[in-house]
Amino acid sequence: MVLFSIEAFSQYYNKDVEAKIEVVTNTEFIEITGTAQNKTSIDQSLRYELSVFRNSATNKSNNKQSGRFVLKAGEKKDLSQTTINAKSNDEVIILLLIYDIKNNLIGKHRIVFNDKEPDKKIVIEEEVEEQPNNETASENPDGDVYRSSYGIKLKGIIVEETKTKPGRDFFRMFSTRYNYYKINGEKIVTVSEVLALGINTKIEVKVGDEVVLEFFLSPRADYLKAMADQAINVVNRYFINLRNDKEIVKRY
Repeated sequence: MVLFSIEAFSQYYNKDVEAKIEVVTNTEFIEITGTAQNKTSIDQSLRYELSVFRNSATNKSNNKQSGRFVLKAGEKKDLSQTTINAKSNDEVIILLLIYDIKNNLIGKHRIVFNDKEPDKKIVIEEEVEEQPNNETASENPDGDVYRSSYGIKLKGIIVEETKTKPGRDFFRMFSTRYNYYKINGEKIVTVSEVLALGINTKIEVKVGDEVVLEFFLSPRADYLKAMADQAINVVNRYFINLRNDKEIVKRY
C-alpha cells in the first residue's frame, strides 16, 4: 500500500493551529488519528471534521466524524481515530479540517492511500531553510539537518546534564513530551541539575543561554510529571514567541 501526503494548500492554513493526520500501520489495519496543535500563545475554541472517502470499483462512500474542542496555548490534542483495512486496494482519502470559533477554515491536512493518480500529487512535507545564495537546502531523513555552503544547522536538540535518578527521570519525561509534541526548536534545550541549598539539587531548563524554568528536585513521580508538563509548556511557548517575533521582523 502506497501512502501519499498532500499539503498543496494555501500558506495561510496550519499557521496558528496545525491539523495533522498521524498513521500507525500493522499487518491487518491502519490506525488513523486526527490531531491538532495550537501554535499560538492563547487558548482557542475550535471545531474539527475528519472525513474518510473510499473509492472502490463498485462503490463510493464517505464517513465523517466531527466535534468541538478547546485547545490550550501550545497544546497538542488527539481529536478522533478511525481504522482502515491495510490489505485493501481501494483508494482511501483521509481529510482533516479545523475551523475557528467564527467557522473560518484555519487548518487542514490530507493523505491518500492507493492513490489512482499519484503523478498529480505535490508533496511539500519537508521544512526548508532559506539559503542566502539561493542554494536549495536538503533534509536528512533521520533528523532535521540542513546543509548548505554556509555550514550545518541542527534543530530539535536536547542536552542532558543530570546527576541523580530523579534528575534523569525528569529528563526522560521531558524529552518524551518534547518529541511527542514535535517542538523541534531552533535552539538547543539543556536540562541541567545543579547544587542548591544544603544537599538539595535543582533543575534548570535552558533554551540557548536563557534559563526559562528552574525548580527544586523531588523524587516523587507525580511532582516530576507535573514539572515536566510545565517545562514543556514554557519551552513550547518560548519557541512560539520566537517564531512570531521573526515573522513580525520579516513583515516590517
